[in-house]
Amino acid sequence: MKTLLNHIINIAFKAGDKVMKYYGDKNFTNKDDNSPLTQADIESNTTITKNLKKISNFKINSEENILDYKQRANQEYLWLIDPLDGTKDFISQNDEFTINIALLKHNTPILGVVYAPALKKIYFAIDKGGAYMLENSSIIENAKQIYSQNNHKNIIALDSRFHSTDAIDRFIKQYNLKKQTLGSSLKICAIAEGKADIYPRFNGTKEWDTAASDIILRESGGIMLDCTTKKQLKYNKENIKNNYFIAFSKTQINKQIYNDFMNDEILFDV
Repeated sequence: MKTLLNHIINIAFKAGDKVMKYYGDKNFTNKDDNSPLTQADIESNTTITKNLKKISNFKINSEENILDYKQRANQEYLWLIDPLDGTKDFISQNDEFTINIALLKHNTPILGVVYAPALKKIYFAIDKGGAYMLENSSIIENAKQIYSQNNHKNIIALDSRFHSTDAIDRFIKQYNLKKQTLGSSLKICAIAEGKADIYPRFNGTKEWDTAASDIILRESGGIMLDCTTKKQLKYNKENIKNNYFIAFSKTQINKQIYNDFMNDEILFDV
């Protein structure tokens, strides 16, 4: 599995090189759901899928090439990728966009890589192998293990730069949290790294937005929980939309917000 992880990290680096060639290019089109699509999305997707096919026979479900459910329903293994997570962040040039590659086994992430090429920062994890972060280097052996635990004086809650909602604002105010904004799946990775404590997401995300960072958070000691089921998110569903969720750092598990969440005591409907 470590050999496979090394291959995926190198594929993410290659995709990052493609993406950065278009950084600063503000040309884009709108997809059917009105989300932006850039040439960087397309070329990153081509690079990732071409290289994944060289190292495995597993099917690939990508934001830019969505597999019909009949093709992926009973797969033991499935690649789930977002070739450019945070396209609005990419267009606005705030550096907070990522390349997400996850491998599912029986619909659960067992490997995840999240690469932020503009920040030269990569996060990765494999099941039962810990979570790691590497910055300003491509030498994987220099990566450091990360843990989602920190005793911040005020609980730090993360919110999206482009996808915030009134419900999230009410939640943050309800618990008197310190709000910070961040782009793409970097929010979940920041919790895994111990830089933040909680991430409420009460609007739409898709499976490829979260799968890679989900296992990174889990391997760091934190957890992402579905607001409807109160369990970990499910992947490779017929409908690839995620339910609303909250990501908790290890230090927030079994604390007030976590317990209120588990006991359906959050004061607004999500």
